[in-house]
Amino acid sequence: MNDIINPSGVSTLPLRALRLRPGMALQTKRIVEGASKKESQFLAAIEGKGVMVGPVGPDGAKTGLEEGEICIVRGFTGQHEFSFLTKVLQTFEKPFPYALLQYPKHADARLVRQSMRIKTSMPAVLSMRNGSGPDEAPAQDVTLIDISTAGAMIRSVSSLAAVGMAVTLSFAVDFEGAPVELVLSGTVCHNNATSGQDGYFTGLAFNALTQHDKLVLHYMTESRPG
Repeated sequence: MNDIINPSGVSTLPLRALRLRPGMALQTKRIVEGASKKESQFLAAIEGKGVMVGPVGPDGAKTGLEEGEICIVRGFTGQHEFSFLTKVLQTFEKPFPYALLQYPKHADARLVRQSMRIKTSMPAVLSMRNGSGPDEAPAQDVTLIDISTAGAMIRSVSSLAAVGMAVTLSFAVDFEGAPVELVLSGTVCHNNATSGQDGYFTGLAFNALTQHDKLVLHYMTESRPG
């Protein structure tokens, strides 16, 4: 995919500009000697009031945070890596375990992708566009594993196409309750064997997208949890 950019540095942004979504993965760490990172998730925020985070993973019954302590929160939105310092205002066990953090004045953020990328697992079909007529390679079933408005990553059981080859990716998506078939033109950016698995990852960069294509892709990336 071609949406990865060279980070130019860290910017200071208001938290609302990061557009955090419920369920987004975070890491929290108390600013005390010997403290370890805890896997957490973003639950909700009220601007100027507080941020709710909850535990996940094997420590899902406890937040790992203590009232009154300072902690650092880190995460990745799909576009920005970010972090902010905050104070633990309260911790709760009911109706579920979570911590209420002080709403930060700002977050330190680094833009690492030009467009939002989401993880997914959807059936798709990849076709070659090499103009070879009857000898053209047949379309192959693949799995779409992540997507953005700029490109996609697919998984397949065999190597599909060389870097630079023109392809067409087809898949169906639910668009505001109605099925829509997308047929997107793209170029292969990389093709690598999966680590420790049978199969290949192929990265695609989209090109010549219509306004309709862009609208549906934007809807996908903005409406689905990360």
